[in-house]
Amino acid sequence: MMGAATAQTNEEPTSGGTFNTPGYPAATPQRTPSTNQQTNQRGTTGAPDNTIGTPTLRSPQNQNALPGQQNAMRQGQPQQGDTGQRRLEPIPPKPSEFQKFVETATGRMLPVFGASFFTEQGERRSVDNVPLSADYVVGPGDEIIVRAWGSIDVDYRATVDRNGQIHLPKVGSFNVAGVKAAELEKHLRAQIGRLFTNFNLSITLGQLRGVRVFVVGPAQWPGVYTLPSQSTVLSAAAAAGGPGPTGSMRKLSLRRDGKIISELDVYDFLVQGDKSKDMQLAAGDVIVFQPVGPRVALAGAIDTAAIYELKDAQEPVRELLRYAGGAPVLANPNRAQLERVDPSQPKAARFVEEFKLDTTGLQKNLRDGDVLTLLAISPQFANAVTLKGHVAQPLRYPYVPGMRIRDLIPDKDALISPDFYRRKNLLVQVIEDDETDNADVTRAGERSDRADRTDRADRTERTDRSDRTDRTDTRTRPSSRRSAEREEDRAAATRAKKAPAALFDELNWDYAVVERLNEKDLTTQVIPFNLGRVVLQNDPTQNIELLPGDVVTVYSQKDIRVPVARQTRLVSIEGEVAAPGVYQLLPGDTLKTLLARAGGFTPQAYIYGLEFSREETRQRQRENLSAAMARLEALSATQAAREAANRRDDTSADRSAAVSNAATQAQMARLARLQPNGRIALELSPETRSLDALPDLPLEHADRISVPSRPGFVTVAGAVVNNNAFIWKPGRTAGDYVRLAGLDEAADASNMFILRADGTVSSANDRRGFFSFGGIEAQPLQPGDAVVIPNQLGYETWGRALVRNLKDWSQIFSQFGLGAAAIKTLRD
Repeated sequence: MMGAATAQTNEEPTSGGTFNTPGYPAATPQRTPSTNQQTNQRGTTGAPDNTIGTPTLRSPQNQNALPGQQNAMRQGQPQQGDTGQRRLEPIPPKPSEFQKFVETATGRMLPVFGASFFTEQGERRSVDNVPLSADYVVGPGDEIIVRAWGSIDVDYRATVDRNGQIHLPKVGSFNVAGVKAAELEKHLRAQIGRLFTNFNLSITLGQLRGVRVFVVGPAQWPGVYTLPSQSTVLSAAAAAGGPGPTGSMRKLSLRRDGKIISELDVYDFLVQGDKSKDMQLAAGDVIVFQPVGPRVALAGAIDTAAIYELKDAQEPVRELLRYAGGAPVLANPNRAQLERVDPSQPKAARFVEEFKLDTTGLQKNLRDGDVLTLLAISPQFANAVTLKGHVAQPLRYPYVPGMRIRDLIPDKDALISPDFYRRKNLLVQVIEDDETDNADVTRAGERSDRADRTDRADRTERTDRSDRTDRTDTRTRPSSRRSAEREEDRAAATRAKKAPAALFDELNWDYAVVERLNEKDLTTQVIPFNLGRVVLQNDPTQNIELLPGDVVTVYSQKDIRVPVARQTRLVSIEGEVAAPGVYQLLPGDTLKTLLARAGGFTPQAYIYGLEFSREETRQRQRENLSAAMARLEALSATQAAREAANRRDDTSADRSAAVSNAATQAQMARLARLQPNGRIALELSPETRSLDALPDLPLEHADRISVPSRPGFVTVAGAVVNNNAFIWKPGRTAGDYVRLAGLDEAADASNMFILRADGTVSSANDRRGFFSFGGIEAQPLQPGDAVVIPNQLGYETWGRALVRNLKDWSQIFSQFGLGAAAIKTLRD
């Protein structure tokens, strides 16, 4: 059976095979080179393997090569004997003069409409073994594979000769030229059936012939091309790279035997897919690119901005927009601009004309050199009122005449932001244990602070950045903001899970604004109103009438700080008090009054060690710690540079500098691990027993008060043998506890300090008596105090330093002695 004919261009065309019949000896295989094979052996280019078409070219060294052929070589077309596997990078075509002219007018280098089709086709390899159409006409050079079984046994490959015939041994020669592929099996079955009966037949097309055509005119790569036999005019145009800068897409002529048999308008194919005039090529055909016709430019608010070629001297705007896919909905239908060159003017002046894209405007004729610009619609909303800020749905709402604030915010539910529900839902979700939660809250705060610092740095840096970097920052900023908001929600929910906390960012009921643009002088008007009186009390005097374009902003107490009396402030009290818990601050509440409301201290309370911490203080401590680390890094770098400048050839000095540098790095690492706690030292007396001794310190939201029980130990840490806690005994001094712990070999006792239970610090530099009497070692300690002995940074002992200095001075004195002796010798 004759199946779908297949173009097997990878197989070498041969004639021969086996042809056996019962009673006859097997025929000797005959393998004679086909026409294409003989041509290839003679050195001319046959049908390519993997390219659309191959120009028949002379050697690049041949000075007789045509200019178009040399251009094809430069453009990377496969040369003689090239199988298409290696392909040079094509040189991009130069812009035409009209493209340069449009660039000066619009600021954009617009592409030529349809040029990308030929560029992509020229870079794409053709597909082998593709099915042929049923109307393919067999001609000289085509290979036919004949297989038959039954009364005869045939497996034979035959190539159609120049006379259009194939030869089958023991059967004869048959004319197959001009037979369509769909009728080839029927045709051969009739011919063989004259001699044999009771046989089955299968006919397949093997390697197809090449068609040699000529591409002339203003093409990208004019020349002689050998194309597959099923190629059409478009195939040849694509192989030649399409029209050049001065070539036309509207008139592509096909000449055969000296006559024009077809004129193809490429726009019909690109816009409508019409291939009715895309005829199949025959050997010797000439494809002629005509000079380009009138051209216009389409730019502005359209996705297919390009250079278009007109078919006639004048075409309406409607046709141009049809080529471009129609006017987009984002183009302003009431305003379009047309720039036109008027040759009748003395200096061929250019003028600008505006018109509407209505029925009349679409009929407006365009001519050569016109630049049509579609303007974008205005981003202005004709009937919108915007609601933003601390609301449930910050959106644009449709405006209706007589609309007021109460219509935009009908009830209190419209003021509950989604953050409240997200934090509330997190309360019942699976969260880690308390320690992990505390770490999460700390990390969330640190990330928030880092984000704040990064934002400040980014704002400073963005003042010196280019517009492209600004646009990139604008794209990435919303993602960072959303991440920070999620961290804040999680931290608030974590705090509220363990104790009552403010999940809702309370509103500023006393102040909200309407922002309005004055159309007379384009100034901005800010109209304040009382949100509570509108929403809660339905006060008509505050229910302002709105206008189209108004922006209503609702603020929370975080956005604009409200008086303390109207704030919801929560303070946590823990430890040795009568009623620990979370208390809401009243106007005028202080540390003393709030503890009195909590029932006062228990008998076990250790008031000297009362811990009072504040979130704002914790943030300031973190900033100071960061500044201290930066200062220490700078000092370390300065010290390293000084030591490098004064370095001597002394191994011990180098070793000492390395040890000191390692100690400095270790100290910086310890500072990096410190976590600020926001504690404020109250400087109380160890004998404090009542509320009256507490200061009248004003409280703020999120303050934390912890009253510990009286401890019975003192801690010694740092460079000591026994880092441990020791029982507190009245009268014991810091030196007594240090002797109990034992100093380490690397201890720097001269810089020891005491961390008091009330949050204060006593260092060795604070008080020094004569001969160290009455110094820090003699200070008595209180329960809960801690003594810290730091490591020494310089490990060179005084004895080694003395020996090294004496050695240096001895060298100086010896050199001085030699110099004096030399002077005395010269005098003598």
